[in-house]
Amino acid sequence: MVVPPKNVYVNDVLIGQASTWAEVNALLRAKKIVFVGRPGSAEGPTAFFIFGASLAAEAKQPESGTGTA
Repeated sequence: MVVPPKNVYVNDVLIGQASTWAEVNALLRAKKIVFVGRPGSAEGPTAFFIFGASLAAEAKQPESGTGTA
């Protein structure tokens, strides 16, 4: 039996699709999304949901300052 893909959301942001939790974990690794502690998770009929503090979000923020000493 082939499991149809479901949307994968991290903190309400769509990051891709997966059919199983193993595929969700592989997607998180591929997107380099790392959580502080253990994230909450749920599976619905059409989507996987993961909620938690992500280190990837902090890494994407621009640096402050002018870059001069």
